[in-house]
Amino acid sequence: MKRVVWFMASVAVAALVACAQSGASDDTTLGDAAVTNPDATSNNGACVECVIDSDCKGGVCAQLGGDSYCATTCASASDCASNEQCISVTTISGDQASACVDVQSSVCGLNPTNPPPSDDGGTSNDCPGFASPTTTASCSSCKQGSNGCQPNGCYGGWWCNTNTNKCQSSAPTNCNGSADAGPPPTFDGGVTSNINENGGTESAIYFAVVGDTRPANEDDTTNYPTTIIDTIFSDVAAVSPAIPFVVSTGDYQFSNPSGSQASAQLAKYAAAKGNYTGIQFPAMGNHECTGATDSNCGSGNADGITNNYTAFMTTLLGPIGKTLPYYSININSPTNAWTAKFVFVAANAWDSAQSSWLTSTLSQSTTYTFIVRHEPASANTAPGVTPAETIMAKYPYTLSIVGHSHEYYHSSGSREVVIGNGGAPISTNQDYGYAIVRQLSNGDIQVDMYDYKTNAVDSSFEFAVTP
Repeated sequence: MKRVVWFMASVAVAALVACAQSGASDDTTLGDAAVTNPDATSNNGACVECVIDSDCKGGVCAQLGGDSYCATTCASASDCASNEQCISVTTISGDQASACVDVQSSVCGLNPTNPPPSDDGGTSNDCPGFASPTTTASCSSCKQGSNGCQPNGCYGGWWCNTNTNKCQSSAPTNCNGSADAGPPPTFDGGVTSNINENGGTESAIYFAVVGDTRPANEDDTTNYPTTIIDTIFSDVAAVSPAIPFVVSTGDYQFSNPSGSQASAQLAKYAAAKGNYTGIQFPAMGNHECTGATDSNCGSGNADGITNNYTAFMTTLLGPIGKTLPYYSININSPTNAWTAKFVFVAANAWDSAQSSWLTSTLSQSTTYTFIVRHEPASANTAPGVTPAETIMAKYPYTLSIVGHSHEYYHSSGSREVVIGNGGAPISTNQDYGYAIVRQLSNGDIQVDMYDYKTNAVDSSFEFAVTP
C-alpha cells in the first residue's frame, strides 16, 4: 500500500486561464447561464468558466484549477501574452490541447511562491517521453532554481513532455500501461448492518464513494462511460465484507439542460448501479442543473427546473424517497457506541431554506459527521459552496467528501477529500476508481482509493475522529 497524507491535486489548481484575446464583448448563452467572451486583459485577469468549447469563442474549455475555464489555443509562446506560457492542457472532453496559461499569477489559485506539495508516496515517472515534477528535464516554463520552479522546468506539479519540451498538467492516463484485474479488496472481520433509505445501523463505519460519471461531450449518450461505471459498481459489489451503502459526489450526466438526453444518460448510470445491490445516496452536481458551475436550480432559483434536474430527482433520488436535492441520514452503532450523520449538500440548488436546514442539521451533535457535496471549497462560484463552508466552519465535522475535479486527492491539513474519478474525462495521470471509507480500531477514519482495473490501493488518507 502506498500511504500518503496528500495526493497532488490537479496541478491546474495553479493556473489562471487567459482566454480569447479578440476583445469582443458579446455573450454566449448555455441554457440559462451566460458566459462572457473571455479576454484576460479586459476582464482584469478573471477566469471565465465554461461548459463546452463553443462557450469560448474559438478557444477551448479546459480543466483548470479544479474547474473548467476558457483558454486561448496556441502553437507557440509567441501566440500568448507576456505573462503566459503555451502549454498542454486537458480539455473538458479529456483531450490534450495547447493553450495560453498564466502559470505565475496568484489569481485563480496559483501561488508560485507556495506551490502544491509533492505526493508523500513519490511521483511515478514510468511514463516514457514525460518527466515528473521531481525529475530534471528541459522544459522552460520557468527558470530552474527560481522560486516555485520544479526540476523539470514547470510550475505547480505540471509534467514536462520531453519530446516537445512543453509543460502539461499530467502524464497520459495510460502511461503505465493496462494491468490485469486483481481480486476485490478484502478486510478482516465482518460488518453487520441494517440500513435503508433513511439510514440505520452498522457495527462499524464502512461505505464506498463513487465520483463523477459522465460522457466527454454534451448529449453524447452513445459514448456514456458505461464500461467504466459498470466495472466500478461491480468492483464495489465484490468487496468482502459486503459494503452496506455507497455515496456519490454528483455529475451523472452531460446533457443539454433543455434537451432530451438527461433521462437516457441517468438510466445508463442506474443500470450500472444495478450491479451493486446495496443502497446508494447521491449528491447533486452542477450537471444536474445546467452544467455551469455557477448554475442554481430548483423552484424559485435563477435556473428553475431543468430537464437535468428533473431526471436526477426522478431517477436517482426517487428510489430512496428524497423529494429535495439536499438531505441527511443517520447511521449509528447498534449499541450507540458512536453516532454518525451524513449530510448531502446541493450547492447548485441553494436557497435560504437549505441554508437554515444545513445550520440545524450540523448543530445536532454526533460522533462523526460526513458532509457530501459536489464542488470542493475552491469551486466557490457554485451558489452554495461559500455559504455552506461558512456554516460548516461553525461546527465540527469528520470529513467533507466532494468531486467536480476529475481526480482524487487530499490536501494536507484539510478535512476535504476530492473523489471525482468515476468515469468523467480524467484530468490527471491517475486512473478511474472508487474509494472505501472505514472506521479503524482507534476510531479514526481511513479513506483508501482503489484503481477500478486492478483493485489495487492507489492512495490512503487517515482522519482523526475530531478536528
